[in-house]
Amino acid sequence: MLTLLLAVLLAARPFTPEELLQTHRPDDLQISPDGKWASVTVRQKSLEENRDQKDIWLLPLDAKATARQFTRNGKSEHARWSPDGKELLVVRDGQLWIYGLTGGDARQLTTISSGADGGIYSPDGRWVAFTSEVFPGCKDDACNKQRADDHGKASKGRIIDHLFARHWTEWKEGKRTHLFVQSASGGGGAGLAGDGRSPQGAAPVARDVTPFDSDWPSFGFGGEDYAFTLAGELIVHSKAAAHEAWSTNGDLFLIDRDGGPPKNLTAGNTGDDAQPRPSPDGRYLAWNAQARDGYESDQWKLKIEDRKSGKITVVDFGDDSGSIVWRRDSKGLVVSLTHEARVYLEAVSLDGKHHRLSETPAGDDFALLPDGSPVAVVAGIVHPPEVVALKGGPLSHFNEAQFKDLDLGSAQELWTEGKDGAKIHSWIVRPPGDVKAPLLVLVHGGPQGSWEDGWHMRWNLAAFAARGYTVLATDFHGSTGYGQKFKEQISGDWGGLAYDDVLRATDAAEKLPFVEPGHTCAAGASYGGYLIDWIAGHTDRFRCLVTHDGVYDLVAEYGSTEELWFPEWEFRGPPWKNPELYAKFSPSNYAQNFKTPTLVVQGELDFRVPVEQGLGMFTALQRQGVESRLLYFPDEGHWVLKPKNSQLWYHTVLDWIDAHAKFVK
Repeated sequence: MLTLLLAVLLAARPFTPEELLQTHRPDDLQISPDGKWASVTVRQKSLEENRDQKDIWLLPLDAKATARQFTRNGKSEHARWSPDGKELLVVRDGQLWIYGLTGGDARQLTTISSGADGGIYSPDGRWVAFTSEVFPGCKDDACNKQRADDHGKASKGRIIDHLFARHWTEWKEGKRTHLFVQSASGGGGAGLAGDGRSPQGAAPVARDVTPFDSDWPSFGFGGEDYAFTLAGELIVHSKAAAHEAWSTNGDLFLIDRDGGPPKNLTAGNTGDDAQPRPSPDGRYLAWNAQARDGYESDQWKLKIEDRKSGKITVVDFGDDSGSIVWRRDSKGLVVSLTHEARVYLEAVSLDGKHHRLSETPAGDDFALLPDGSPVAVVAGIVHPPEVVALKGGPLSHFNEAQFKDLDLGSAQELWTEGKDGAKIHSWIVRPPGDVKAPLLVLVHGGPQGSWEDGWHMRWNLAAFAARGYTVLATDFHGSTGYGQKFKEQISGDWGGLAYDDVLRATDAAEKLPFVEPGHTCAAGASYGGYLIDWIAGHTDRFRCLVTHDGVYDLVAEYGSTEELWFPEWEFRGPPWKNPELYAKFSPSNYAQNFKTPTLVVQGELDFRVPVEQGLGMFTALQRQGVESRLLYFPDEGHWVLKPKNSQLWYHTVLDWIDAHAKFVK
C-alpha cells in the first residue's frame, strides 16, 4: 500500500472528478459543402452555472486556417450547413438562428413559443425543418401559448387515459413532438390554420406538417429520425400512439411539405425502422431496421432501397448497424458498428457488399469529406475525445492543455471463458504508475450495452482507476458487439450467465500480479444496478457494493415503468402471464441474504427504474441491519447530468468504496 500511496502523491496532477467535469466534449460533427471546414458542438460542464456550456467551433480541414470558436453564448448546438456553405443553422437558446460564415449579426429564424430544435436545411436551401413540443389540435402558436398558460394555472392533478403516462423524466402533459417546416428566408412565428399558406405579402411562417396526436419523430436514440429528400419532401419516423408503450414497431413516412396524408414507406416490416437517409442524388433511401416488434435490442440491419425500382438490399454486419452517412457521389455509404468493444467504420456499396475502412477504431459520430474519407470524434478509455481525420490525423486539440500533465493510467484487455464456452471480453484499467491496487468491478447497463473503448462522463473508468483501483469492466452475455446470438442470451436469464461471467472475470482479475486480492468492491447502474442487487443476494465475496437506479423488485417495476415492451420481452410477457420467471430473477426475493455494505443511488425523476426500486433496496438493507447509505437526487432521472450532482455522485461513490476497500488515504 505504501507503493500505491507514493505513486498517487508523485503523479503530476491527479485525475479527479473535477478534472473529468472540465473535459471538452466535441460532438455532432458536420463537414461544410466545400470540404474546407468541420463544425462541432463543444460541451463542457460548468459547476458555477450547474449546466453544460455548449458552443459551435469550426475546425479547418487544411493547414491554411486556424480553429475558431464560432459562437460564444454557451447555449448553442446542432449546427447545420446551408447547401451553399455560406451559413450555419444553429439551435441557440431554444430557437433557430442563422449565422453567416464570414461573421456579422446572427438572424433569429424562429420565435415559436414551444421552442425549436434539430433544424435541418432542404437540399435546395429554401426550407428548414425542425421539431417542437406542441399541443395536438392547435393550429397556431397562440393556441399553444394559451394551452400552456392554462395548464400552468390549472390544478396540478392529472387525468390520464392511456400510456405513456410519463416517459424517462417527464409526465406526458398532452404535448407531442411535431415536425415543422418554414422558409429559410424568415418568418417562424407559428403554424397556420388551413392550408398553411401565408396571407399575401406576409412573411412565411412555420407550418406543422404532422398535426396528429402522436410523436413525429417518435422518441429514440438513433440520431436524427427525419430528413429532406432531394425533391423537398420529408421522411420521418413515427410510431402509432395507441400502442407506443408496448410496441417498438415504428415506420418511416413520406410527408408532403405542402400537406396531404403521410405515406407509410415501411408498412411491411413489423419491427422498427429508423434513421432515414436519402442519397444526395435522390435515387436511394438508406435506413436501419429491426425485424421483431417488442424487442428494442433486436439486430439493426442496414437497408438500401432503390426508389426507382423498389428493390431493397439488406446488409447484415453480424453486429448492429450504427450511424449512416452517404458518400457525396451517392455510390456508397459508410456505417459505424461496434465490434468487441470498439467502434469501426464500414464502407458499403449499393449492392450491399462491405469492408472495414480501417483497422483503427473510429467513433459513431463521423462525417465524410468530399473524397469519401472519414472525419470522426475519436476517444478512448484513457484518452478524451478529439476530432480526427482518419487519413490526416488530429484536427482538434480541445483537451491537450488540460490533459498533458494528467496520468490516466493504462487500459488492457482480458479474455475469460464463460460457463457455456463463450469468450468473454473485459477491460482492465490500471491506476497511475501501474502499481498493485485493489480491484473495482464495474457492471454496465442495458443490459444490451458494452464497455466501449470510449470516454464516459457518468462512469469514467479512468476516474475510478485514478483513485487507486484496478478497474474491471466486463462485457457479459447480453452485451453488444459480439453477435446477435450472444446479445440475446441474456433475455429470460438476467441473473444467469451474465452473473457467472462477471464472477469468472473477477476471479481471473484477482489473480493478476498487480491486483491486491481481498479488497474487491463492485458497482453498476441500470441493469448494472440490478446485477449489484442480485449479487447482494447471492454472494458475500465483495467488500462493498454500489447500486445506481437498479431494478430491485421486478413485478413492482413492471407496474411503474413506462416502456413496457422491455420487461415483456426480457421476462417473456407481463407478470400475470409468466410469474415464475419474474419471481426467479427478482432480487427482492433474495433480500434475506443481504450482508454486504451497500450504497444505493436513486433519482426521483427516473421513470425507467422508478424511485421505489432504490428505496425498496435501501429499506431491505436497513431493516436487516446491513451497513448502507442512500444517495438521493430529487432533480435527476436515470442519469446524473447536472454538474454539481455529478460531482457529489463521484465523491460519494468513491468515498464509499475507499472506506470499504481499505484504500490508504
